[in-house]
Amino acid sequence: MPIPPTAQAAAHRARTIAAIARTRVASPAPIPDPTGRAALLEIADRLDIAAYSFETDEPGSLDGITITNTVPVDAYLALSEAETIAEDNPTSGFPPEFGEYVTAPVYGKAVSLPPSLLPGGPVLIAQEGDLFARLLVLHAELAASTAPESIAGLLELVFRLLWKHAQLADSIAVDRNRPDSQPTQVPEIPAPATAMALRRAHDEHGQTLTFPLSRRDLLCHISDQGRTHPAARMVSHQGTTIATCDDHQDAATTAARELHNSLG
Repeated sequence: MPIPPTAQAAAHRARTIAAIARTRVASPAPIPDPTGRAALLEIADRLDIAAYSFETDEPGSLDGITITNTVPVDAYLALSEAETIAEDNPTSGFPPEFGEYVTAPVYGKAVSLPPSLLPGGPVLIAQEGDLFARLLVLHAELAASTAPESIAGLLELVFRLLWKHAQLADSIAVDRNRPDSQPTQVPEIPAPATAMALRRAHDEHGQTLTFPLSRRDLLCHISDQGRTHPAARMVSHQGTTIATCDDHQDAATTAARELHNSLG
């Protein structure tokens, strides 16, 4: 029984990503530590196994119809191991869910963006937003492409952006670990009726305040992979306000301070 085109496409993607991993190991631009390089080689080996399985395992059939939307067992296990290695070794620059790029032709599903880093401050939010926007464009082009050469080129661009996202995660982690970036307790005040009332509250309680929102049409300043959250409160730094949900208040505090400083 011939191998379905969907499996052939998945095999090509697996081999392409394996080549990307091995090229990254040999790149002059260093992976942060030897563990990351070793992880990339292990990921590449698992991807080779997955590709071979896609190319050689005969698909099942039902009532004489070939089943094309399932992943062979060996390929599934190899991809699961590769994703676990990526999750355990973030310095590889491969997100834990990267196997979706391989299985997308089989399942016919859109590839997910990596989880948001929930960065604090307008600069970092803009950097992640730019990466996500570019990834979404490449994901759409990948979904529409069938030529192996085009797909290989698009995957190289995608994994370059995923690497930048991993590097952004490192810079955010370093920034958050600085003593002066640790969140502090922000005084909460009743919602001020006017801008003058907010200024008086700052004079009394400090440069950064938070207050609940009565209106429900505002959205949190952070969204996760395009999913928005209703804002529950406002953070104000000397009158510069950022809407936030309860989960993202620390990031909103940083964002309000940085936005105020950038406007000054």
